[in-house]
Amino acid sequence: MTFREIIKSFIIFGIFITFFCATFLSASSFLSSDVNKNLTASVSDVINIEKKSIKNDIVLVQKNEDIESKDNEEITALSAISIEFSKNRKERILFSKNSKEVLPTASLAKLMTALVVMKRYDLSQEVVISKKAMEQIGEQGVLKEGEVLTIENLLYITLIESSNRAAFAISEVLGKEGFIGLMNDEAKTLGLSHTHFEDSAGLNGKTYSTVEDLAKLSQHLFLNYPLFLKIVGNKQYDLYLPDGTFHHKLVNTNEFLGRDQVVVGKTGYTHEAQGCYMVIQKIDEDNFVVNIILGAVDRSAELQKLINISSDIRNKTLIGG
Repeated sequence: MTFREIIKSFIIFGIFITFFCATFLSASSFLSSDVNKNLTASVSDVINIEKKSIKNDIVLVQKNEDIESKDNEEITALSAISIEFSKNRKERILFSKNSKEVLPTASLAKLMTALVVMKRYDLSQEVVISKKAMEQIGEQGVLKEGEVLTIENLLYITLIESSNRAAFAISEVLGKEGFIGLMNDEAKTLGLSHTHFEDSAGLNGKTYSTVEDLAKLSQHLFLNYPLFLKIVGNKQYDLYLPDGTFHHKLVNTNEFLGRDQVVVGKTGYTHEAQGCYMVIQKIDEDNFVVNIILGAVDRSAELQKLINISSDIRNKTLIGG
């Protein structure tokens, strides 16, 4: 091979090498671009999927929170309880909210006042209404200083019209401190461990209890004291003084009496305690339901909610079932 032929061969080889390298680099660039595009698309898809999953989870959590919130707001009273009980002392809690929370009772304290009276007093004993009694808040009872009523008269006025003056007049017979002492003694006897009394009417904010304790007290009165049922079961009652003179017509503060199977009850309200309510429903001759609320802005509306909820629960299963 001549020198010229050798040079020509080198030139042809160089051209081939140059063409091959250029083609390889171009193909690599093309492939790299596609891979990057595919990789970018894959990452993007993953991110979008994760975003959708997170979004769905948030919506689900919000829905659950909304549902829980609605459930919690069903009863807005600070405390509530509904207990089904029977004459043979069987019972079960149908609904409760903050059942052990200590709260002022307002006039539900008069339930204990009634218990002390029925256990310790001579109902026929006559009482002169004092100036101090007339200084108590509230005109319920249409009482007058110096007039004479029996303990039974005052008990009717205390429970039906929720008279603070009548409740105070009752406590004066034994002396206020002595009467309050008996109220607290009875609370201990009944095992009302979260209950304390400072007055016979419930005006004092230091008179407190729980819906759980008040349910025990209400059941005790209902099952053991026929006079209690006789008094609080009246929508209206014509009150006569010991001398036979008509005093006035008592009108029960319990607006639920006679509806929703309610046979007895007691209302209460002070600015501090807010609305309070106790009612007992008669399901049949042997079974009953006690419903109590404390700390309600609208006591009637809250009690109706409680009755509706407990009725729905009770209808699903029978007591002891």
